[in-house]
Amino acid sequence: MSGSDTGRADLAALTAELASLRAENGRLLRLLNLTQREAAPPGPAQAGFFDAPPGPVHAGSPPKVKVAFFGALFAARTDIYAVRWENTRTGQKGRLPAVRGGWRKGVPHAERDYLPLTAEVVSAHLSGQMHIGLYPLLDGDRCCWLAADFDGSAAMLDALNYIKAARALGVPARLEVSRSGTSAHAWVFFHRPGPGGDGAPPGNRAAA
Repeated sequence: MSGSDTGRADLAALTAELASLRAENGRLLRLLNLTQREAAPPGPAQAGFFDAPPGPVHAGSPPKVKVAFFGALFAARTDIYAVRWENTRTGQKGRLPAVRGGWRKGVPHAERDYLPLTAEVVSAHLSGQMHIGLYPLLDGDRCCWLAADFDGSAAMLDALNYIKAARALGVPARLEVSRSGTSAHAWVFFHRPGPGGDGAPPGNRAAA
């Protein structure tokens, strides 16, 4: 097959995929009965979050600035973070606090040397070298963001309904499909630290 034939085949495949995605998008819009305002793509939100450093970030920003952006957006405890583990024999997986020398059962909390969350750790996560988890609850039971987790057969529909409710309330929320492709997360970021747990009103209102 010549280069031009390959190019035409690739273009045809992309065109078919685009048509399929548009059809699915239309089906979901009808299913959720979204208004024109609710269905509109979310506008830029960086300015609202970053009046202070690192400020707005774009594709041409230095890597160090991009890492600082994500660190500020997903603000969390910096004295600890979690790492992902998976047992290939049993299929079990989860996350545990990152400890110097690795996690060992039976070691008292006071004797564990927990690793801090640094810019280098965030950079390694963003580059795919490792997968970390965050501890978002800060001193005073406050947090800077929340994540709503949706699982099960109706995960995508539930997540889209959550986004619809958030937009109707004027709450800026972002949707993410999980690693499995069958579940989803909805993210809400606060302009400043707010009450965590049951006291996080924007997320609770959208879920009500």
